[in-house]
Amino acid sequence: MVPADWPWDGQTLSVTNEKKGYTLADRGTYLAVKKNLQMDILVEGDGILLNIYHVIEINPAKWPKVNVAGGKAFADFMVAKETQEIIRTFGVDKYGSPLFFPDAGKKEE
Repeated sequence: MVPADWPWDGQTLSVTNEKKGYTLADRGTYLAVKKNLQMDILVEGDGILLNIYHVIEINPAKWPKVNVAGGKAFADFMVAKETQEIIRTFGVDKYGSPLFFPDAGKKEE
């Protein structure tokens, strides 16, 4: 059973497993609760399934109270080579596979 404090996607996977159904889920949630499931990934790798996260700096002309320096520092940190390496390897030790895939600097295709 998925812990009560687990995100709702974990509950979705638990119910899907119980009902022997199909669902869409992110890799991180699946890997985190996989030990409690009797189901496998059926489809992966298709571009339509990508769940890309972006970091966007706010326009201070539109939002004058925004912390421009803090926002830039955060954006720079997220796309830094060292941070992208952390993202690339996060989860490998515990789950045998990364939970996320870095894409800073990559072109959408």
